[in-house]
Amino acid sequence: MNGLILLTAVVASLWLCVWLSKTIGNLVPNAAWRSTVKVGVFLVLLASPFVDELIGMYQFKALCKANGIESADVSRARGKRVKVQYSGRTDVESGLLLPTKQSDVTFQDADTAAILIRHKNYYSEGGWLMRYTPISMGSHTPMLFGGLCDQRKEQEIFQANSITFLYK
Repeated sequence: MNGLILLTAVVASLWLCVWLSKTIGNLVPNAAWRSTVKVGVFLVLLASPFVDELIGMYQFKALCKANGIESADVSRARGKRVKVQYSGRTDVESGLLLPTKQSDVTFQDADTAAILIRHKNYYSEGGWLMRYTPISMGSHTPMLFGGLCDQRKEQEIFQANSITFLYK
């Protein structure tokens, strides 16, 4: 059933793009430019639902790189056992294109409870196409990227520095 809904939505959006591009293209008085305008309008309309997510992906990756585990100083935790503590998720209000939440992550020494590492995790929703149309099928996850900072990078950093991660 979900596949039929997706197929119907895709066919309807393609039909709408073709109809709009023909309608707008036919308004061009110069016959030599009509087909070029029609193709250009069609491509712009076809790509427009993904533009916010494409820009949001680059903003999100830059945010993860600037404030995520990659930016943290892990030298104090080298060779130690650490426990993790997550704060609640709060909205990021810094002009990002996609709705994004952040969580502060604190790694403490398992023996002394001293804070060794601090960084932020980010969680993003998809673009307007994924939030407001039936194409998403109830999932607000972005289509073009995972929607959260790369957890594999954290594991690589921990392994490279011989940091033992303890679960609570």
